[in-house]
Amino acid sequence: MKFIDEKGRLFGKINLIDLLVILMVLAAAAALVWKLGGKSAAKAVVKNDFPVTYTVLVSEVPADAARFAETQIGTSLVNNGKILDAKIISAELSNPDVEAGRTDLRLTIDGSTVFSGNVYKVGSQEIRVGYEYIVKTSELELTGIITAMEVSK
Repeated sequence: MKFIDEKGRLFGKINLIDLLVILMVLAAAAALVWKLGGKSAAKAVVKNDFPVTYTVLVSEVPADAARFAETQIGTSLVNNGKILDAKIISAELSNPDVEAGRTDLRLTIDGSTVFSGNVYKVGSQEIRVGYEYIVKTSELELTGIITAMEVSK
């Protein structure tokens, strides 16, 4: 039995030009899959997220909002309409100013952070000590300063 017969077919079954076209289409499809999915596959292999605990100090919050924040313990944070892998685990009031009806609020958050571009992020927000941070749940939004953070690697 010949590899290529008199009509140019491989093993008498398929034309060589048809085979080359099929191989080129498969190669182009593989390149497209690699281009679109290659980065995702690499991220799945390399561990890039870490447990994190950080504290956000919100100064001079209206007392009613601070008391409401205490009801949000155990609630997940949201960012850009998506629920994050981060929850408020404690809310502490301090330095109450009774006359002004304001207090300081210290929120502690447990979650998962991604290390990307030399910064840690929870959702789309960067987290680092001294950085302004928006604590947002489906029912609450407060802006404060990160005063402490611990990343477990």
